[in-house]
Amino acid sequence: MAEGAVVDPLDELDAQVARLRVVADELREARGKPVLEGNQVELIEDGPTLLRTYEEMQRSCTTQVRALDRPPYSTPPASQQKLELDRLADGLVYRAIYGFEVFESEEVMAVLPELRAAGEVSRVLPQMPMKMVLGDDNMALVALTKRAPAESNLMIRSSGLLDGLIAMFEMLWGLAVPMPELEANGDVAELRAPDRDILILLAGGATDDMISRRLRISPRTTQRRVRALMDVLGAQTRFQAGVQAARRRWI
Repeated sequence: MAEGAVVDPLDELDAQVARLRVVADELREARGKPVLEGNQVELIEDGPTLLRTYEEMQRSCTTQVRALDRPPYSTPPASQQKLELDRLADGLVYRAIYGFEVFESEEVMAVLPELRAAGEVSRVLPQMPMKMVLGDDNMALVALTKRAPAESNLMIRSSGLLDGLIAMFEMLWGLAVPMPELEANGDVAELRAPDRDILILLAGGATDDMISRRLRISPRTTQRRVRALMDVLGAQTRFQAGVQAARRRWI
């Protein structure tokens, strides 16, 4: 990579996924024997073990849970709602980045308003190449398939792999769009600044360069946020995004 080149976090995440798939293949070939020194990585390929591991992770956390989330789900999202609500009540921080597919999922929209009201902080991204849950800075549970999430999962403990995944999450968090406010029925209510500022400028015909200069954010971040907002609004053009935002009284 050339010196000073800008790293695209989504490209980096794709590279991480590819690396993890190699590790999963090595674990299968080793038939459960440790591939990395210290048993930092464990392959999980059955639903009950995955669910138990996920719940134990949440119960063991003392600081925060971070997640990359999107459909499909091996168990209904409502089945995990109580545990998250209980842990939020304990003071545990939950930060989640959702793929835009969740807006089409009635199951997720049925539980998300209550989770957010209880304290979950959530954002959205147009692309979500994998699902992942980080427990504090100690462990990660990663789903490596876009099909049923119980098919191929890795539990990763303290290691260079884990450090890389934590860094990737934080980079994606900075790129993600704040989740629109949701009504109790899951309908989108309104957006928060600075996304409202972006929509106002879009409605006024501003280019990406103008938005970047006005809001003092990078052109790459502007492009991603504009695309994300257009996807949320179902807009095909920038002008449509401004119109839809006005109709929903976001601006």
